[in-house]
Amino acid sequence: MTEAAGQAAPQAPAEGTAEVWWARRRDASPRLSDLLDHAERERWAAYRRDADRERFLVGCGLAKTVIAACTGQRPAEVSFDRTCRQCGQPHGKPAVRHGDLEFSVAHSGDLVAVAVATAPVGVDVEQLEERPHELGGGDPASLARMVLAAEEQAVLATVAASGRARAFLVAWTRKEAVTKATGDGLRVPFGAIVVARDTAAPRLVAWPYPQDPRTVSLHDLDTKPGYVAALAVLGRCDTVRARDGSALLASTLLA
Repeated sequence: MTEAAGQAAPQAPAEGTAEVWWARRRDASPRLSDLLDHAERERWAAYRRDADRERFLVGCGLAKTVIAACTGQRPAEVSFDRTCRQCGQPHGKPAVRHGDLEFSVAHSGDLVAVAVATAPVGVDVEQLEERPHELGGGDPASLARMVLAAEEQAVLATVAASGRARAFLVAWTRKEAVTKATGDGLRVPFGAIVVARDTAAPRLVAWPYPQDPRTVSLHDLDTKPGYVAALAVLGRCDTVRARDGSALLASTLLA
């Protein structure tokens, strides 16, 4: 179940619940850069496009602000461990140092999302106009052969041509949310992550791990027009609450 939540004071989500905080690229503020550590500043500076720099800054700032509010800290006191499990470089799935909350960050176009939960969580958002070109072209059929399992390709082929690009990105966001929750990201072949669509919700039916895929909770998220998004939790997640991250950032910066 996905529900909108009022702007109550942030608190750590209960077991079985995830919160997704939404902000915008234009929420970027020079004051948010004060929250970046050395590695984050290097990554921020390495982006060539202003839009990428702004999305990264808002993502980091919002994640630290949300986690600080949930744990009774100041945003500047929150730090992340980004060590990659494969190579030891600081580009792995971020984890909160000295804390138990799990979180995930995603951004595309004007939107930035931060998901928090008590179990490993992954969130992905994609802008319909942007992502196919980033993947190497706008042909959903050729992209589908790269990332969809045979049964998923068959389902996509039944979608009208006018809706095929959106249907492909819906499938993509679900898979990426799962791999972000595991921490493996794009290292896992997306064709090995198989999602079935039930009448009520998407359902993970296969993945390259020994655990039962049915233990993963998968949710499509409501977003503004022109975007699709999904959330995955490695465990039970009955409720997903949407929260206003832009308002939280504004109130924090004014404090």
